[in-house]
Amino acid sequence: MKAISNGERDSPVDRDGWRSASGGDAEGQRFSAGKAKLDASPAELGFGCGALMGRVGRKASLAALGAAYEAGIRFFDSARSYGYGEAEALLGEFLRGRRSGVVISTKFGILPASVGPLSAARRLKPLVRGLLHVAPGARRWLQGSLAAQRSAGHFSVADLHASLEASLRALKTDYVDVLSLHEPSPSVLTSDELFAALEDLVAAGKVRWVGVAAAPQVLEATLAARPSVLRYLQFPCNLFNLDLAKRLAVRERTDFIAVANHPFGGPAGVARGKRLLSLLAAAPTTPAELREKLRPADDAVLADVVLNLVTGGMGIPMVVASMLHLEHLRANLAAMQKSRFDRKELSWLLEVVLLTQAGGKKPEAEKPL
Repeated sequence: MKAISNGERDSPVDRDGWRSASGGDAEGQRFSAGKAKLDASPAELGFGCGALMGRVGRKASLAALGAAYEAGIRFFDSARSYGYGEAEALLGEFLRGRRSGVVISTKFGILPASVGPLSAARRLKPLVRGLLHVAPGARRWLQGSLAAQRSAGHFSVADLHASLEASLRALKTDYVDVLSLHEPSPSVLTSDELFAALEDLVAAGKVRWVGVAAAPQVLEATLAARPSVLRYLQFPCNLFNLDLAKRLAVRERTDFIAVANHPFGGPAGVARGKRLLSLLAAAPTTPAELREKLRPADDAVLADVVLNLVTGGMGIPMVVASMLHLEHLRANLAAMQKSRFDRKELSWLLEVVLLTQAGGKKPEAEKPL
């Protein structure tokens, strides 16, 4: 497992860009995704577009994109289904004139609401946002209802071409840096015809990298099947879901980029994470200086712990987060640029988290930092 350091990381990514995932590390080559090159810091934080034009409207969506771009973020992760099919178009509008300096990741396989069974829900977006504002507890019910209705599993070659062309039109570009299968079933990963079509798109320059964005158990099957064109894995990775990241960290050789999403696990994960940090801050078994640093267990402290454990502790080179509010963006940037915790403290916290996941005991108080 890669060690955590304070300010510098032994990870597959440098501050000014991704190293090549195709064997170019020794020569110091960078992952440039064709025309795009990540020159801005921090290179390890990406902007997730999942809530754009969905949970928030046009004005707030553009404001969030603008704040992220001005802060130096150059990796933008979207999908055909995000924002009821409108997130890509808003991202393309925002990136007009900036395309060559950014990396765009998008996905196919789930139809957006505008062309699927959620078209009625798309028209009710303002009502849904209002309901979430006055009744935040309704979020889980709404998410479950929408997930039950969404149109997933569109992975034929015809679906691939139709979805990519729609993405390119919406994004106002002639290529995407990363195109991922969006939550495929394991059986999709054995489709020689689909992956041959993806190889053709790479050869044609319409796609730079091919990936899979799915739950950890599906990515386990992906690693087993391992189509030769695959270069990118995106999966949920947070304080309570580190199993796949742990297995990737001990692999002797990787020729793909692993990207973590949902680093805070949604509102429920944020609340659960803060409870864990509060318990550690109050526990006599936690070293005294570390207890002080964990207080208060607020958004900034949670961001510091989560983002540094995922990127440094688990060696994941990129974390994609939804940062709709300026204070969340600032907290994430501060955490990535300069952690309040030193290497030994973060290593101690990582061990606690891993033991918690395994159902084990916390480290003993007398264990030296």
